[in-house]
This record gives sequence, C-alpha cells and structure tokens, in this order.
Amino acid sequence: MAKVKTHYEECDILVVGGGMAGTGATFEARHWGRDLKIVCVEKANIDRSGAVAQGLYAINCYMGMQWDENQPEDHVRYARNDLMGLVREDLGYDMARHVDSTVHMFDEWGLPMMKDKKTGRYLREGKWQIMIHGESFKPIVAEAAKKSADKIYNRIMITHLLMDESKENRVGGAVGLVTITFFVLKLLLLQREEHHTSSNQEPWVKVWEELGMHLGAMVLLMHYQLLLVQK
Repeated sequence: MAKVKTHYEECDILVVGGGMAGTGATFEARHWGRDLKIVCVEKANIDRSGAVAQGLYAINCYMGMQWDENQPEDHVRYARNDLMGLVREDLGYDMARHVDSTVHMFDEWGLPMMKDKKTGRYLREGKWQIMIHGESFKPIVAEAAKKSADKIYNRIMITHLLMDESKENRVGGAVGLVTITFFVLKLLLLQREEHHTSSNQEPWVKVWEELGMHLGAMVLLMHYQLLLVQK
C-alpha cells in the first residue's frame, strides 16, 4: 500500500464549498481582506459546481430601484407576508438595498441579460425576477473567485473541522481528502446550497451536522423556499 501523502496549507480565510455561495464569498473576502491569504476548497470543480451550474433562465430578485420599480421596503413587505412574519426584516432590507448593485456587477462581468432594446431595462418575469441566459452564470462567478483567491483546491472534500486549542470556540483548521490536507486558518466561511422539491429529502442544514454542529457552530443565514409538488 502506498504511503499516504499529507499536505499542509496555511491561510487567513478558508472558504469551504465552491458553489455559488462559496465563489461569491471568495470574491467578497478579497474585497474586505485585501492583504489576506484566501483559499477556496470544493469537492467537485468550482466552474460547474452548485445548483446554479445547471443553468438558470432568471435572477430571482432584482429591485430596479434606479427606475423606481421596487424599493427595499417592498421586498421586506413581500417576505413578511410570504413567511407569515417569520423573517428578520433588518436583514431582508439590507440584502434588498444591495441586490441591484450585485446584478449590475454580473452584467459587467459578461452575464447575458435580456433587456428592452428601447429603454435598456432588464426584462422581467413577474414582479421580482429578471430574465437571463444563465448557462454561463456559474463559470463567470467562478472566474471572479479564481482571480480573488490565492489558491483554489478542486476535488477535495473537507471532512472535519479542527478546533483551535488556544482559543475557545474557534475553528483553527480543517481536514480534506483526496490527499489528506490540513488547513491552518484564521477565519472559516462554511457554505452550502441545495434545492429540494419534497419533504422526504434531507434539509441543507445537514452540512452543519456533518461538519460544524458538533463544534457548536451557529447558522448565520438560511434561505428557505417552499415548493408545492403535486403527487
């Protein structure tokens, strides 16, 4: 049996998961941590991993504030009604006021957006969605992550998080396989995205059971969408 090779990688920020959330977090981490060493690790390949990689025909939320189509308080009201009041209105408002600038950035990066030829406005389907040609959506965001990260690890599965013995309630490392890799880090961003259409499937929070929950990790943000499926 061949000897197992162990590789150690030190970084300031480790992003676990290279789906849409993970690649976005990698890009955002570089914006705020300009001089930090950032590493992103994905069990598949960041170019085509995550739910968005299958291709989308729409971006689910665009406010259109520059044309006064919607305002953040409109989206907060919609979320409050849709979720029967079970919503953090402050977080919803904050996300709503930033979403347009994010969409504009995707447009600048080359995401094919459907627009009205006369007005230049994005074409809508319903009140919130705008139409796109989304086959290239994930590769475009993955390219931004590649430019932002000091290193991208594809085809490595993070299996364990390691606590920092010198600081209470702090993750100080992670272990990943294809080859056994130990990551020594200062900040951990644990990402997970899944789409389910029936109640008999496991929820996406299983990632916390697998990695973070037994260490006392807290879910910071959950996007939960209910889809009614006729049997």
